[in-house]
Amino acid sequence: MLTGIILVKGLIAAIVVGFVTASIRSWVDRVFLVILLVGVDGLPIRETIVVNLMVVALAAVMMVVRQRKALRAAASVGGLEWVIIVVSAMVGGVAGRLVAANVSPKTLVDVLGIYAILVGLRIVFIKPLPEREMKAHPAWFAPVSLGSGLLAGFISAGGKPFAVPAYNNAMGHHPQRAYAFASLGVAIATWSAIATQAIFVAPPTAANIILALYEFVLVTLVALIVNKFWSEKLNKIVNLAIAPILIIVGIRFLVIAL
Repeated sequence: MLTGIILVKGLIAAIVVGFVTASIRSWVDRVFLVILLVGVDGLPIRETIVVNLMVVALAAVMMVVRQRKALRAAASVGGLEWVIIVVSAMVGGVAGRLVAANVSPKTLVDVLGIYAILVGLRIVFIKPLPEREMKAHPAWFAPVSLGSGLLAGFISAGGKPFAVPAYNNAMGHHPQRAYAFASLGVAIATWSAIATQAIFVAPPTAANIILALYEFVLVTLVALIVNKFWSEKLNKIVNLAIAPILIIVGIRFLVIAL
């Protein structure tokens, strides 16, 4: 049930998430919203994950429309790379949602906490690398996309903080191409997870859908405003600020779940 307090807290969460995601150029993977809605607003984690899945899925559609040329250049529709990423992400999204529906809320909070800690560490220690002439075999797209899909279905975190370095640092692709590959995987995984939720688990409630639309619109508006004055300096400042916060929040979630 939606209340005025939830909407006000949701507004605050949307402002924070919109500012952060635009500042660090993470337009699709919005696990920050899960952290805020659970940790600050006090929403149940199962409900929050379903809401965030819809928010991320809508953000993915927006991203695909806005960056369709870059996506086609990175992975042409029907090509080997596209097929591997799409199929793996779909399998991961379905499997992740089915597993999440059968584990305890404590386990979900634990995984969310571990994920937050790892993202914080990743921001500090892993930086983009130039494109390499020799790239890893396309078969490596499968485990990366599958893992990203599992995270999307399980805690509605698309795993881009790890998928992008995997495609870039480990496989040798250009950072922009790595981002496109990861974004494609998130888009497929989230919609697959939503379909799985609706068909095999429980359809999202009207309150879930309204809250998801509310958060999506607000986060998007804030992100578009921040994008107007984005700079490399802002990116570095926000990254340095959120890394320790994510680690602290992650530890807090693990302690709470004990």
